[in-house]
Amino acid sequence: MADKKAKALKIVEDKVEVLPSFSKVEHEEWFDGNIHHYKTLAAVVAATLKSTLDGHGISYVDIPYREKEKRSFLKKIDDKKKKKDYSPGDMTDLAGIRVITLIESDVQKVGDLIHSLFNVHPEDSINKSASLGEDKVGYRSVHFVCDIGKTREGLLEWKALKGLRFEIQVRTALEHAWAEIEHDRGYKLGGKLPSDLARRFKLLSGLLESADLEFNRLTVEIEEYAKTLNKEIRENSDLNIELTTIGIKTLLQNKYSYLNYQVSSDKTLSDVIEELENFGITDLKTVDKLINEKIDFITSMRKHSEIGILRNIMLSTDIFKYFEKAWPLSKSKWAGISEEKVNFLQKIYKDHDLREFFKQRKIDLLDEKNIIIKSTPSTYTPNKPS
Repeated sequence: MADKKAKALKIVEDKVEVLPSFSKVEHEEWFDGNIHHYKTLAAVVAATLKSTLDGHGISYVDIPYREKEKRSFLKKIDDKKKKKDYSPGDMTDLAGIRVITLIESDVQKVGDLIHSLFNVHPEDSINKSASLGEDKVGYRSVHFVCDIGKTREGLLEWKALKGLRFEIQVRTALEHAWAEIEHDRGYKLGGKLPSDLARRFKLLSGLLESADLEFNRLTVEIEEYAKTLNKEIRENSDLNIELTTIGIKTLLQNKYSYLNYQVSSDKTLSDVIEELENFGITDLKTVDKLINEKIDFITSMRKHSEIGILRNIMLSTDIFKYFEKAWPLSKSKWAGISEEKVNFLQKIYKDHDLREFFKQRKIDLLDEKNIIIKSTPSTYTPNKPS
């Protein structure tokens, strides 16, 4: 018996071998002696997926992973053995990894990468969406059963994981939310329900699936819009186009990249677009025209950012209009301005003391290290009448 157990628990060339006729105690011993391999496997596969998705620019919400718990392991063994001989060697989800994407189209991209990274077992893998058929809604996800493949088997850091299978589930954020409600959280929504509740259940599932598809369509259309806009700017087309963050970023990237500006967050850029609109600038053509007109002032600054360029064209065009129309409604008000910028603006507004102007509006003057300049005397001298 001891020899039989030793043979069953033995790892030959780092591949777990298991006999199917184990008792519950022997299965527990197998689990305790081998689960650490699957814990390591899940962690390194998740790390590999993260680095690969980052490298390919594919956005994702999260890539959680886990090794199977003993209780779940034993229950699955018991359930399966009621129908046929079943052992831990038949189990494909001892190591589980989940990739949660933002949109539906990225599920396919992730699937393609999984095929290139690992050895996929098509006979054990399944597309839950396809299995639903055309007339049903519900849990959707793509499951890949894999091993590390021949290439990684020869690498020292992967050698101990040779032959071990793992499961990767790929689903969108909305699919994940639905699965959490329907399955993982134990709300028992998948069982027999009263007819009125069952109907609402199916309607809700359908709404989530429709929302997922619409998010995907919107993403594709936004990408197409960006490509069209990029082409129009490169071809110097008429830019009588409404202001958007995509439009501003594309314009600056194509025509003003030499300014070596810092990229601003979409949120802050959206706030400054509202400032432009309140100032009276409502299309990309006007922004392009004003940047060209004020380029000397813009390039006089040592540092640039996307929002800085936009605010500079307003300040240099009409600083009083900016503080009357745009500043009061701004969602991203600024509390400091560089002394360098004030000195350049002073050359434009020669008849006004801008230091006093900003002081009245509680805007601090900053030195080149962004430190507040304390009580610096004004050097303003009004123009004498001729």
